[in-house]
Amino acid sequence: MIPVDPLHAWINQVFDHPESNPPWYHAEDAPEGDAWKETPEEIALHITETFENADNLLSRFSDGQLNQGFWYLFDTWNPDFMSTLLDEGVSQETRLRALRSFIPLFEQVMAVRCSSHLSHLDEQGENPLNAACYMWFDELLDRFQPERLEQAKLSEELLRTLRDILAIPHDAWRESALHGIGHWVEHYSRLAATVDDFLAATPGLRPKLVAWAMRARAGQVL
Repeated sequence: MIPVDPLHAWINQVFDHPESNPPWYHAEDAPEGDAWKETPEEIALHITETFENADNLLSRFSDGQLNQGFWYLFDTWNPDFMSTLLDEGVSQETRLRALRSFIPLFEQVMAVRCSSHLSHLDEQGENPLNAACYMWFDELLDRFQPERLEQAKLSEELLRTLRDILAIPHDAWRESALHGIGHWVEHYSRLAATVDDFLAATPGLRPKLVAWAMRARAGQVL
């Protein structure tokens, strides 16, 4: 058997599973999460390298497998992969690079595969991947609390990432970025201006998306 390098072994762990309900990692016979023995630095690098090269590394997985895998990344049970991005044992360079890697992931995978349906309105016919797309920044809030971001000196990078994702011409990702802004604007009031700039620079938006943007600006999202 040809040995699998650590990056591809990690990708297989996260994404290479049949779609199921409940997902494989919540099944009764699921392996213990703490069986994944790599260091937080190694895990953060895997996240970064996977997202930076998402069009190549994730192309073999179905939309449903990717959606299930992204929810696994956000799962708070061990090994709680996404929390490595705030781990003080992980280098600052790696953590900043990991946040920036969200942008190529969104450009190469989400904007290509997600349908244009708006999840906050439960529009019918959306792609399975839209669920992870819509909740991405909401799930991050479970770990990336403002005080932790400030302590780790990551807040500016995350806010910049939100602005850059908002500029991607795809309604599902715009909705996702606005969802995140709606939860963060009470902590970072300058995000209201980010919404204003977006609306001014993007004529012809769907009225329902404009209404969502105004709710986000006022911090009135769920």
